[in-house]
Amino acid sequence: MSWEDTRFSWNHRRLTVPLSSPSLTTPGGYDKERPMPKGGAITRFFSSLRLTVVLLILLAALSVLGTVIPQNASIEQYAQLYSAKTYKVLRSLGLLDMYHSWWYVDLLVLLAINLAVCSLKRLPAVWREIKRGTKGWGRLGVFLTHLSVIVILIGGMIGALWGFKGYVEIDEGETVSEIVLSSSERKIVPLGFEVRCDEFRVSFYPDGTPKEYLSLLTFLEGGKAVMERVPLRVNHPVTYKGLTFYQASYGERKSGTKVHLRIRTKGGKEEDRFLGVREVLKMGNGYTLGVMKYSPHIHGLGEGALVAVLPPQGKPKAQWLLATEGKERWRVDEGMTITFLGAEKRYYTGLQVTRDPGVRVVWVGFGLMIVGLGITFFPKKKR
Repeated sequence: MSWEDTRFSWNHRRLTVPLSSPSLTTPGGYDKERPMPKGGAITRFFSSLRLTVVLLILLAALSVLGTVIPQNASIEQYAQLYSAKTYKVLRSLGLLDMYHSWWYVDLLVLLAINLAVCSLKRLPAVWREIKRGTKGWGRLGVFLTHLSVIVILIGGMIGALWGFKGYVEIDEGETVSEIVLSSSERKIVPLGFEVRCDEFRVSFYPDGTPKEYLSLLTFLEGGKAVMERVPLRVNHPVTYKGLTFYQASYGERKSGTKVHLRIRTKGGKEEDRFLGVREVLKMGNGYTLGVMKYSPHIHGLGEGALVAVLPPQGKPKAQWLLATEGKERWRVDEGMTITFLGAEKRYYTGLQVTRDPGVRVVWVGFGLMIVGLGITFFPKKKR
């Protein structure tokens, strides 16, 4: 072979090598005729930063949408906000209970896989650099932080799939064993035990605004009290058998409110009567009286009752009476005087009941995140 042939062969190889070079063929760096490593495309997809950005944008947008669209409201509330057609569309898309929908959970799963693959792909190279001394141990904090996010996502998914949130109202002295889930279907779920409201207390500011309210609850198993008169306050929940009870609201049973009247008839005889609103009392002296209305606050003067009286003879009379501890009396006529002494109210307590089996996993994730951020931002100084 001559020198020219050798030079031609070398030039030929030099010209033909780039044609099969990875940098000039497929975007992944592999020639179409050469087999691609197993799992390469899948790994590149799940380790893509673009996938991370897209998932975060989608989750953020859906979170905003979940704030705009009321979640787990009642059918009556949705009927006031949307037409029947709009309600059906939103319900079919899972937008009325978005955080428990399959597609929202799938997005969380994708984000967790994305973080895991990114971390596993970069960890070996970082570990080699740490062993060679070119990188500090602080680099491992980033991977621990990624792991914490994955753990938090897993805890959130566990809560979304196997947890629930419900509501129940209990009258004083009453016992319940079921709750209604906070969803549009309003499914009834048994507790597996009983809860009794022994007492409800509420105190008010001078302007009538609630100052503090609490419930005294008793938990029963098979009719026997297990925990008695447990105080439940706002922001101080009570947990029993994996269920957490929150003091959410309260109210008055209008049918249970009794107005306390002290009636003095001719001759100085007094008697106390407790009448409900719209309740009528016929007395032995021929008078008929009834409570037409009751209000806990009348122009900042306290509670009052509108009382109507029908004398044996003459026209009926009506008067608003204020609760002034017996100081104010209504003189109907010579034969009757009425004093309003207040009202006995029957309250109910509104409890929010939740079960979140993933909450402990979430707390573990937050612990890992604190450790990871500490390692990342507070590395040990080199001597």
